[in-house]
Amino acid sequence: MKKIFIAIAAVVLTAVIVVFAVGNINKDDGRNFNIEFNGKSISMNSNNGEKGYNVSEMRTGAVNNIKIKDISEVEQIKINDIEYPVKSELKYSISSIDDENKIKLSVKFSDDNGTYDYYINTMSTDFPGYSVKAESPYDGDYYMTTHNEEHNYVFVLNEDGSMKYYKETESNPFNFQKVTTEDGDIRYLYMDTLKDKSYRISSIGYSPTQLVVLDENYNEINNIMMSEYDTIEEGDPLENHDYIYIDDNHYILSSYQQVTATNIPDSVSGGKTPEVVEEVIQEVKDGKVVWQWRSSQYPELYAQSKEGNTYSEENDSALDYLHFNSMTIDESDGNLVCSFRNLDEVVKINRKTGEIMWTLGGDGDDFSMTEEQKFSRQHHVTFTDDGYITVYDNGDKNESTRIVKLKLDEKNMKVTEYASYDIGDFYKYMGSVSEVDKDNQVFMIGTGGKTSEQDTVAFEKNFSTGEVYFEFGFDSGESMYRCHKIK
Repeated sequence: MKKIFIAIAAVVLTAVIVVFAVGNINKDDGRNFNIEFNGKSISMNSNNGEKGYNVSEMRTGAVNNIKIKDISEVEQIKINDIEYPVKSELKYSISSIDDENKIKLSVKFSDDNGTYDYYINTMSTDFPGYSVKAESPYDGDYYMTTHNEEHNYVFVLNEDGSMKYYKETESNPFNFQKVTTEDGDIRYLYMDTLKDKSYRISSIGYSPTQLVVLDENYNEINNIMMSEYDTIEEGDPLENHDYIYIDDNHYILSSYQQVTATNIPDSVSGGKTPEVVEEVIQEVKDGKVVWQWRSSQYPELYAQSKEGNTYSEENDSALDYLHFNSMTIDESDGNLVCSFRNLDEVVKINRKTGEIMWTLGGDGDDFSMTEEQKFSRQHHVTFTDDGYITVYDNGDKNESTRIVKLKLDEKNMKVTEYASYDIGDFYKYMGSVSEVDKDNQVFMIGTGGKTSEQDTVAFEKNFSTGEVYFEFGFDSGESMYRCHKIK
């Protein structure tokens, strides 16, 4: 009997010690809780308190997906004090993204009577500091990107300047925008820089990328690169400047390729055959390349180059004689209008034959432009709703950046209307423009920024009154490739 009593006492004492030890571990070390938030893993500890954990993606206007790992260990879960069914996947909507708003997960585990709280920051503390002014009378959200080596994001601001959505990307992102496809589907797209540096052509101002496609709820549904055709290999990278997304099975892409130029006129090359950067534009429909254009097949463009054109000299890297940076479809005839920065030209290309239909600006100009009308080292050519062409003219020639708006008579090859709007500064690289209101001369402008100093990288301005409705800049002086305002 004495032995039995001693044995029971030992068991009880052991149990007390175990409970005491577990209690101490939970109290001192906290309890871990592992989840996926919008597809990315995050490991949290209850001792972190209200400091909160950053996540890589946060959505308003669409649900956030929370996936609980080790669901069998969870007995009860509350989100911001509201109990949810205990299941592996939960959906949660938030009304705002800001420093003060946090998502609190309160979890009771099946092996523990205690409840543990875990906090998620709706606004990541890794997001770079910025300043914003937003008081536009015009509808539309602002689609932008960061350009930071440590943390990179695509993000959307509401009309009032508040954060609507952000997603941390693998590397530097470019050209984030919302597209409504021909099928009526909403898609969000951006170009993400590839981490594999072997794709890059050295000493050229661009980044090898892939096109990332998100659905209407910001879920990633596709990554697109070049398709095998002629000299292009399957999976060749895109360059980072532009794309046209028509629907999920139809798009136009662009790539830089290093090639040996054997067809440069001797009067320009001195008989040499240097390495050059060839622009390749590829249209893909239903998984097949239906049209492709290669700049090297048009030797007249070599002589029109203003930069990257030392063909007759010894060069350490490929010559970027053309530098494509923008394309858009002319809805009046379905053909492609492209900007070639290093030619100072905008060129219209037939989407069936590849023929160069006309050239606007530069040495190849077909429209008898005046010196005042001509642009230099331009970016982002677009059409307005009523058929005008707008150009973000970086203005390398005069070191003064402006917006140029033109009406073309393509039959008689004349510029029939011309207007320009000074930005008030010089931005040598990058930039974008879109018309918001033609009657009041309102434009949405991405300056590109100066990369070395704090500066406004995007603004919306009424040039008829001088009013600035929207203004955005990073505290650290980051640049931004483009900014779009989209309803």
